[in-house]
Amino acid sequence: MAFIGESGSGKSTCINYFANYFTNSSFSEQHLYSNMKIVIPNSICPTANYPPGSYRHTERDIHNTSESQTQACTVYDFIWNGQLIKVIDTPGFNDTNQSKDDENIQKILKQFAAVPFITAIIITINGTTTRLSTSIKTTLSQLRGSLPDSVFKNLFFILSNCTEETKNFNLKLIAEFNPTTERTFYMQNALFCIKDRSILQNGKLVRRMVRAWEESVDTMETMMNEINRTSSTSVQAFEDMRIRRERLLAHKAMLIVKQKSLLGIMKALAIEEDRLKNANKNKQSNRNYEEDEVITIFEIETKPYYSTLCIQHGDVQICHENCSLSYEPSLNLAHFEHCAAADGKNCRHCKCGMNQHLHSYEIPVPVQTTAKKEILHKKTAFEQACKDVQQIGSQVSQLEYTKRSYQNEVNTIKASLLATIRELKKICTHFNFPEEMNSTIQNLRKEAKIAQDLLAKQEYNNTADAIEQLLRQL
Repeated sequence: MAFIGESGSGKSTCINYFANYFTNSSFSEQHLYSNMKIVIPNSICPTANYPPGSYRHTERDIHNTSESQTQACTVYDFIWNGQLIKVIDTPGFNDTNQSKDDENIQKILKQFAAVPFITAIIITINGTTTRLSTSIKTTLSQLRGSLPDSVFKNLFFILSNCTEETKNFNLKLIAEFNPTTERTFYMQNALFCIKDRSILQNGKLVRRMVRAWEESVDTMETMMNEINRTSSTSVQAFEDMRIRRERLLAHKAMLIVKQKSLLGIMKALAIEEDRLKNANKNKQSNRNYEEDEVITIFEIETKPYYSTLCIQHGDVQICHENCSLSYEPSLNLAHFEHCAAADGKNCRHCKCGMNQHLHSYEIPVPVQTTAKKEILHKKTAFEQACKDVQQIGSQVSQLEYTKRSYQNEVNTIKASLLATIRELKKICTHFNFPEEMNSTIQNLRKEAKIAQDLLAKQEYNNTADAIEQLLRQL
């Protein structure tokens, strides 16, 4: 028997009632609470006393009514009419600490899967509620989306804090659970809700409490007879659902992480592609680092006459072309003092001594030609640009590969997310996948708002749009 319900719906109080019913303990005018079994502490009985020596409750602060008291699933064992009865207490839905709801659902599914079978899932609802508040809507939605379709034939309902005559809750509000009259019960289980023990001095009130207890015993007996007539259901669906919910939670978290990584790579790639573009531009603009230049060179030309040449210079100096002296191919001061180029013992053209002159038929002749001239700064820029193109190109290739890898991972996660949701829908028709994915979509929209560049904003919004489209497809 598993008890589930909204925080504050009387779930723990109902379990204390059944603990006393199974152990044949009771509230009486003479003994009051003295003989009662307390498995879950409360304000009037703040200490558990059952099972003896092993108090397994996981209540938080029994005096704080603003928060769910049960923090984990707890199983209590009872022997009743020769049967072993396992009662499972579960954390409340729609806790004030709403971030724990997903975690609590996983705890419940895991605990249900750990027992051999489930005979009754008892949903507790505060019967004094007059309207379907937001919290009850959320709770019912969470319940409907957390129970496999196969267990709906095992659902029972307890409207707490009321009798059938005093209830305010309209059963039409839970019509989607198909509650039947035989499986809907009313229990005035206020016995453990008393805050002040002094009221127990009021004999009239105590007698009223005894009658209410006795009526509750009759209700529990009727309920147990109906549960005994109910066939147990396999818990495999709970395990299947738990595994897929864990996978869904992991996919949701990983999708954000991988999307951020992908955007980081895309941003780095955009920067490197821009650098590569600039490097290629520099390479192109500096590739012509050579230019044509007209220069004069001297070529040796053989003439039909001989001329006076000075051999003192690196370049042969023609001091007197077509000399009229007799031919003298050797250095000879006495001979060349009579040359028209002579000015005494020196040459009037090159100023060298005439002893450095001789005759030759071969003379240097100036010839203009075109030569390639390197522009040093352009050549340096071109060579650097070539290195940059190679280096940055390699980085771009590596980043493109990484981008494809991350993109494939993101696509795989999206596909797995969709597949997991479809699998969950087969197990639980009313699985509330839009609500499950809403936080992921909101996180993506949030990241899009704070993103610094347009590309990141687009990618985050595109991913959020893709998830919303998947949900519409389902």
